[in-house]
Amino acid sequence: MRILDETSAAHDVAAKHGFTRAGFLKAGGALLVGLTLPGAVATSGAVAQTADTGPLSWPMVDPSQAGSWLAIQADGSVTAFTGKVELGMGNQTSLAQLVAEQLDVAFDRITLVMGDTATCVNQGVTAASATIRVGGAQLSLAAAGGRRALLGLASAQLGAPVESLVVSNGTVSVNGDASRSVTYGDLVKGQVLTATFPVTPNPPTANATINAGSVPLKAVSDYKVVGTSVPRVDIPLKVAANYEYIQDVKVPGMLHGRVIRPPSLGAKLISYGTPPAGVRVVRQNDFLGVVAEREWDAIQAATDLETKWTTWSGLPTPEGTSQFLRKTTSQDRVIAQAGNVDAGMAGASKQLLASYETAVETHGSIGPSCAIVDAKDGFAMVWSGTQGPNSVQQSVATVLGLPLSGVRVITYPASGCYGRNGGDPATVDAAIMSKLAGAPVRVQWMRADEHGWDPKGPATVQDLQGGLDAAGNMVAFGHQAWLPAQFNTTIIGGVLSGTSVAMTNFGGWAGTLNYNVPNKLLVAHNQNNLASENNNGVGMISAWLRSPSQFQLTFAMESFIDELAHAAGADPVDFRLRQLSDPRLVAVLTAVAKLAQWKPGPAAQKTKGTGVATGRGVAVSLRDGTYNAEIADVEVDRETGEIRVKHVYVAEDHGLTVNPRACVLGIEAGIVQTVSRTLLEQVRYTESAVTSVDWETYPILTFSGAPKVTTHIIERAELPATGVGEAHCCPVAAAVGNAVFDAVGIRLRALPMLPARVKQALAAAKA
Repeated sequence: MRILDETSAAHDVAAKHGFTRAGFLKAGGALLVGLTLPGAVATSGAVAQTADTGPLSWPMVDPSQAGSWLAIQADGSVTAFTGKVELGMGNQTSLAQLVAEQLDVAFDRITLVMGDTATCVNQGVTAASATIRVGGAQLSLAAAGGRRALLGLASAQLGAPVESLVVSNGTVSVNGDASRSVTYGDLVKGQVLTATFPVTPNPPTANATINAGSVPLKAVSDYKVVGTSVPRVDIPLKVAANYEYIQDVKVPGMLHGRVIRPPSLGAKLISYGTPPAGVRVVRQNDFLGVVAEREWDAIQAATDLETKWTTWSGLPTPEGTSQFLRKTTSQDRVIAQAGNVDAGMAGASKQLLASYETAVETHGSIGPSCAIVDAKDGFAMVWSGTQGPNSVQQSVATVLGLPLSGVRVITYPASGCYGRNGGDPATVDAAIMSKLAGAPVRVQWMRADEHGWDPKGPATVQDLQGGLDAAGNMVAFGHQAWLPAQFNTTIIGGVLSGTSVAMTNFGGWAGTLNYNVPNKLLVAHNQNNLASENNNGVGMISAWLRSPSQFQLTFAMESFIDELAHAAGADPVDFRLRQLSDPRLVAVLTAVAKLAQWKPGPAAQKTKGTGVATGRGVAVSLRDGTYNAEIADVEVDRETGEIRVKHVYVAEDHGLTVNPRACVLGIEAGIVQTVSRTLLEQVRYTESAVTSVDWETYPILTFSGAPKVTTHIIERAELPATGVGEAHCCPVAAAVGNAVFDAVGIRLRALPMLPARVKQALAAAKA
């Protein structure tokens, strides 16, 4: 376990990163690179403030400040800075590849500083597959700008025009002549140079790729590092158990804290008893916790302390959630509209209606969320396993009543989050407890905290209608979805302590209808957290969980497309291809059919029999520029109702591939996780509280249930990288559901696809 020197951690980046700008002078010189970025690129919602005077002031890092992105040192090594963090997908490796490529230096010469609000530009939350798409594009431009500046220096020193210069592993030569060459390190030795380059978005939106402005990028045909499977730098440390997670960090004088949770979501604290010796109680309104020097003492005290709370029962019953969502006040938004759906349905030869539901989900992080906060003297040092260091900086500043410049967040890797899990709430817990205790406090959630109190992926309910003409083509398509909050989300510590801590910078409905339909209408009914409307916003706090909204929407949409295909008597792949015009979507669907050796024909042609049946289903999606098509092979046990996903075939087009092996492994991991969500995962709750607070009541897929995954990546190196983290999750549930229909002829319109639902549907089909 690493012990941090608190003073050096608060004053010097070297506490974690071994880097200070002043240190470059001692090291013999450097080139510091900045970028002038449009304001739309940073997406956390944090606002830059004037720095407070004093030794512990950390103003927002200015993107145009020299050294905010890149530093080339006199020894030829390179330090790059990114607000993105490592979540287990290989970001640390891939981002370093992009920098190495544009600079023409060896990969092992790159040191990447990630997720430190005092030294890294705010690049928004590491989410939505935007790390490479946006964050990587920015780093590439910084590296290209640095290369351009260095070539200017080399041109002057070597007496040759820039056009004649060649770079290889950080050495610049004239037309490859080693006798007329100079290293990057020699070019900056003895001086601190600065360079800043303008960048413009194209188009001007936060999620867009960015143009270089005056910075030329290398031609893709010249790439040597990007596009290769550089081994991930984090894996050897993980295999050797030397990887440093947030749970491994300790701070001198640190106390261990545990939060005492109320018995129901909206309960108010009436009273509490006396803690044992060596344990202190900390309280702010309904936020109650204990701190102790020994962690076990805090755990025992949190369990044993007598408390009295009010009662609360503001949730719908699980059985009534769907109707509850339909009746709850919502903000309605038209997502897409063309023609007239009612007229199209009226004139259709065949008409179909269907409703789909998805359950409340928990993030289910296997490792416990953890954070340390030292709040004192009007400043706060934060060590957190967050995916959004700048958003956590804002949350901690809010709950402590501090300016942003009074809070510094240093990010450490944590258990995979795949959305806003307990990492951010645990950090807010630690901040509140540190302020009350007057000491650094480490909060590590228990399993009941993770399952019972992390922000949830909310339930949804969706109504669809579709019409076919005599030729079996879609002439009308309607889709309405009732979507509780997935993006406008609060933090439980703020709710209990009486301080509103919310994030509101994410959007709503994700994705749209990919097919050509003359009459269509897609409507989102956006709602607040799940609770009755007279509870002042108290309820089951929700937040984004991998592929938020689009996972649920694609399940309904692509399942219903399959229903329409069957009504048309058509092959599911051919039915989709007939009504697609996007060539990249056509390409992935064609590719996955070939990969899986798809046999054309209508679904559910052999559904009679006993025992175990087999089937296969297909689904497609387009998320944030990444195209996916998937085919799932399943087995369905008619006696037990158990579904087993045996094999998932994936074809993906995400533009440029930075690290092929990392992409394939990331897709495989995401598919396995999403199969778990599809088959098993469902939060259980009463009208008062979550009751699935352990792995027995909230099971996840085990190794024995994991499917084989075969992936084919369609490489389009000439196009910008659009990300790999989420898109492949979207089609999984629909592909599995469509495969179940092919196997046994029943349509499962609710997630998860539990054995009881399968048996019930089979019994109904026989009746």
